[in-house]
Amino acid sequence: MWSIRLLPVLAVCLLSSACETTTWVHPTKKEEHLTYDWNACEREFLTLMQTNPGVASMHTNQTIQKQRIAACLQKKGWKQVENK
Repeated sequence: MWSIRLLPVLAVCLLSSACETTTWVHPTKKEEHLTYDWNACEREFLTLMQTNPGVASMHTNQTIQKQRIAACLQKKGWKQVENK
């Protein structure tokens, strides 16, 4: 029951965050290294899709792919910061 009331709040949060512009930064790596790490994270996600049928059925959902790549980048030390 409470989850139904939470949906509008969640929708507002998602919509407001979609409009923000962010940049990925790393404390020790240059910006150019982001592409390398991003591609590695994307390959990791695509491999997971091929080996896990449950994930493979979600391949059209770009949001899930972006979330997984973001989580992978964060594990590599990257942080997303809001542009000013």
